[in-house]
Amino acid sequence: MFNVETVERRDDLLREVPRRERSDGVLIVSLEPAPAEVEHLRQVGVPVVLIDRYAAGLSSVVIDDRHGGYLATQHLIDLGHRAIAFLGDPPEDPLSFNFTSSRDRFLGYRQALADAQIAFNPAYYVYGLHGRFEARRLARHLLALPKPASAIFAASDTQAMGVLEAAREATIAVPQALSVIGFDDIDVAEYLSLTTIRQPLFETGARGVDQLLRLLDGTCSHQSVETMPVELIVRNTTAPPATI
Repeated sequence: MFNVETVERRDDLLREVPRRERSDGVLIVSLEPAPAEVEHLRQVGVPVVLIDRYAAGLSSVVIDDRHGGYLATQHLIDLGHRAIAFLGDPPEDPLSFNFTSSRDRFLGYRQALADAQIAFNPAYYVYGLHGRFEARRLARHLLALPKPASAIFAASDTQAMGVLEAAREATIAVPQALSVIGFDDIDVAEYLSLTTIRQPLFETGARGVDQLLRLLDGTCSHQSVETMPVELIVRNTTAPPATI
């Protein structure tokens, strides 16, 4: 098991780990290899399965992040919200890790707004490096706008935690004065009673291992792409806006 903390380590691991003298098979979690890296992996000949990412030419187990973003935004629209902010990661990854989940969830947010004929407000779109503390800073900015949003869709539960902290600091009641929705449904989401989009994290990992084992034993010799379902989990951080 290898943890990726820097771009240099990512590049080193993609080059060194998938070698026959080191590995029978490789699972790559939440990192999308570039086309040249995919070609390198295919030439090495070690079976590789991506989890939470897709790359043409490799097997993968993914979720539909765009659909999840749509579900989250549509939930807020159905409650009556029209001023809906999105808080996520930078649209272009400054560290070149090639993370795409936040971008795809943002596209789902935009599509839901468009389908409901709600104009996208650039002031309601903020992003920064992934993390709770950065999310809290970004949420402070959103809450201080002359016309703040009535709801915030955070691209992950970790970022939603930062939003909740910023609301508490500003004595803004959730969900009475501000609705908050996250994404992932990590363990702390239930503890916080956070409305979120659940992705089946355990099952996704298990399916990835199953794919890899089938590649290893020869029962599957072709690229396989499996899409896991997402689900809206309604808890206590979303409600109709105060003006409704």
